[in-house]
Amino acid sequence: MRLSRGVGALLPAGAVLAVLAVLAGLLLPPDASRPVTVLADLGLLGALTFVVHRTARVPGVPPAAARFWVSLARALLVYAIGMAVDLGALLTTSVSGRSVPMYGAQLVYPVAGVFTMYAVFRYPTVTHSRSQKLRVGLDAGIVLVGTAAFIWYFTVSSHWAPDLGWLSLSETLALPVTVLVAGFGVLRVALVGAGLLTRPTLACYAACITVSGVATALPVGQEEAPIAPTVLLLLAQLSSLTGAVLQHQASVAGTVPPLARRDRPFSVLPYGASAAAFGLLVAVVGPGLDWRRGGVLAGTGVLLVLVATRQLAALHENNRLLTQNRALTEQLRHQAWHDELTGLANRASFSRHVDEAIERFTATGDDTALLLIDLDGFKAVNDTFGHVVGDQLLCDVAGRLTREAGDDAVVCRLGGDEFVVLTGQTGGRAAGLASRLVQAVAAHAVIGGNPVRVGASIGIAAVSDAPGGAADLLRRADTAMYAVKSAGKNSWRLSDAPARHHQPLTFPPGTPRTLHTGPRRAGCCVQVSGTNRCLSDRCSPHRGPDGAGRHAWSDIPSQQALLATLTPTLVSWGLPRSVRSARCWTHGGSQLAAVGHGPATWAASPCSAACTSAS
Repeated sequence: MRLSRGVGALLPAGAVLAVLAVLAGLLLPPDASRPVTVLADLGLLGALTFVVHRTARVPGVPPAAARFWVSLARALLVYAIGMAVDLGALLTTSVSGRSVPMYGAQLVYPVAGVFTMYAVFRYPTVTHSRSQKLRVGLDAGIVLVGTAAFIWYFTVSSHWAPDLGWLSLSETLALPVTVLVAGFGVLRVALVGAGLLTRPTLACYAACITVSGVATALPVGQEEAPIAPTVLLLLAQLSSLTGAVLQHQASVAGTVPPLARRDRPFSVLPYGASAAAFGLLVAVVGPGLDWRRGGVLAGTGVLLVLVATRQLAALHENNRLLTQNRALTEQLRHQAWHDELTGLANRASFSRHVDEAIERFTATGDDTALLLIDLDGFKAVNDTFGHVVGDQLLCDVAGRLTREAGDDAVVCRLGGDEFVVLTGQTGGRAAGLASRLVQAVAAHAVIGGNPVRVGASIGIAAVSDAPGGAADLLRRADTAMYAVKSAGKNSWRLSDAPARHHQPLTFPPGTPRTLHTGPRRAGCCVQVSGTNRCLSDRCSPHRGPDGAGRHAWSDIPSQQALLATLTPTLVSWGLPRSVRSARCWTHGGSQLAAVGHGPATWAASPCSAACTSAS
């Protein structure tokens, strides 16, 4: 694995320094070995600072993680400055024989601890709510207070007394507090799932903290330099440096996975810390108690165990109920926003997505197209083969629409056989998508052993063309879709453009056509949406032998739409011509029939010769 320049050689160099420090402690007198040990510690701390700083500068590291490593590098630099101050004090004491206070440990280390806490608290975690943050803070506080009790008894109280002064207490607390702060940082990462450290790095840091804690608990005399604490502290620094190198290696390789947070119902760590603190209390005060006080202490211990057991059982039951509640809530949320039959987004979800698209267009100008889809021929399938086949066909169509629309689009079912596709593709790209959707829906399908086929009429409207909001957007798409229905179905149309490339459906032989397309005869005719519709029975090929034409209003998809469109044309002819033309309407009855297909416009045709002469 390729590392940043200089990082790969730091770990072997640190091991050499540690070996030299151990040899100095074994071979040299205490006054000479202590500066060597501090110098080795300073070298290891400098190497750790360098690796952390290089990790922050690795390309591709998330900004939050980079800021954390930079802040931590600054904190380690402050620690190094304090250690350099103490090294100078030791050298001065060795040369002059005059005792110089360790101002680095007394004054600089607390500042470094503040920098470390700032780096730890600045990094974001997966805890978002106040209750989560409070729970994590209380858990960490319980563990730290229990750890502080052990540090006070085994380390501070054995090296400090009130008559030594507060500066001496600060020096005594320097290493234990450093270990405590580092432990809090690792604990926070572990408890809240910050996704910062890899597992090998976390293990190395945990080993460093554990070994350092053991080293601080060992007795250290003022006149001698015990080798055991020195070796343990050097091992702890080497473990920390190893973790930093592993973290840097993973960052360079881009293999720093988010530390998966375990969704534990509760943490037993605070209970373990409380039990350990109570055990320390029994170990400290127990030997000096008589049988009466010992009984009270034992009863208190049993009582705490029972309370903790009862609390854990209650937490387990609460977690079971909460798990069921979350599952039901998720089920209800899914049902509220999804269609039960097809699994697509429902009308409520459609309204939400449309509102979001309008807000996005208002804020950024990013347009969204709405494709309103109505199935052609679905009612015949539903009536012929039953609702079960119809439901299966709807699910099949929903799958086709989802596959063709892609992951970036939102496919909704409004109800019945109406679907909607919301996509960021607008203009020509939206038209291309509509064409593919028409072809996908029109493909043959076999549902329950029955060959079925439906078509799709699609109306397209863009958010930018609908200043009236969601209702205006849906109305425009609906108008375009019904224009496709009137023009022959199984096609698509833009809300502000004429109908495009009609693709007629094929029907089984013998299926009656809704509109007649027989030979055209001269007469009082109009041309409606590309269909020449005759207003005179003389123009119809369906006249009876007696010359009386039969009414064909049932052949027109919408009588009201036809009359509404006819009215402006008839009025434009003028009232006198309308009166004269009425003879064509009343001669032998009235009949309306389609005689052809053409562009989507209305136009008047000349009356037949009989009508003309009559007028």
